[in-house]
Amino acid sequence: MQITWSVFHETYSESEVKKYAPKEAGVYLLWVKLKSGEWRCFYVGLAEDLEIRLLDHLSDNEENECVKEKVSEYVCGFQYAKVSKQDYRNGIEKYLYDHYSPECNQADPGGESMEVNLP
Repeated sequence: MQITWSVFHETYSESEVKKYAPKEAGVYLLWVKLKSGEWRCFYVGLAEDLEIRLLDHLSDNEENECVKEKVSEYVCGFQYAKVSKQDYRNGIEKYLYDHYSPECNQADPGGESMEVNLP
């Protein structure tokens, strides 16, 4: 399946999310910049409202300690794709999880993987 990924946002901040993330359903990737200058995906997720979910990860109420540490202590970026169907979001999230093995996802999302183009 082909999906349209947003441009890569090298700054994961409240202002950047509010400026670019849509109030639409989709999947997203959170990235951390390594000392080498390369980027590594540390979290994959899905959301009914991408803007709200991406802002949630930046809030003081973030419950995932791994995500909280990354976004508060390192240079992070984000990327998303709008995906309206819940079944597709579930399958895409599983595929991205299997592909990137993100360190901050606390559990395998399970379900059937749906292969998509990677950003």
